[in-house]
Amino acid sequence: MKSKIYDLMNLMINDESGLFEVGNLDGYIDKLIEKACIITIMAQDALQGFLAYYANDYVNKVGFISMLIIDPSTKRMGYGRRLVEFALRDLSMKGFEKCRTEVNADNIKAVNICKRLGFTYMGKNDIYLVFEKQL
Repeated sequence: MKSKIYDLMNLMINDESGLFEVGNLDGYIDKLIEKACIITIMAQDALQGFLAYYANDYVNKVGFISMLIIDPSTKRMGYGRRLVEFALRDLSMKGFEKCRTEVNADNIKAVNICKRLGFTYMGKNDIYLVFEKQL
């Protein structure tokens, strides 16, 4: 699975849009595999998309969506929305009260999906726009 995630992420990072930036892609994927929950959409052994999220802050009861990538050939099929909705249900069932995510300000599609799914803009950190949703 790591190689499929690597290939899809590498495709998106190198699409020259500048929307996805990862310094050490191999290390980042290792971190996701080790510490995050990963949901995938597969079709005939091809990775169509995946979402990685953290469900480990049981003190503050806040989950965090780290990465959502959909293969460009399957855009507009609702995969992104369904992956996020699944993660939100899972976090809620695990007792989390909120979910946060950070989005590149130039990634208008990601900003719009956050708004459509009921995330509220919370402000900006050093690099990203921060969104949060009550579960």
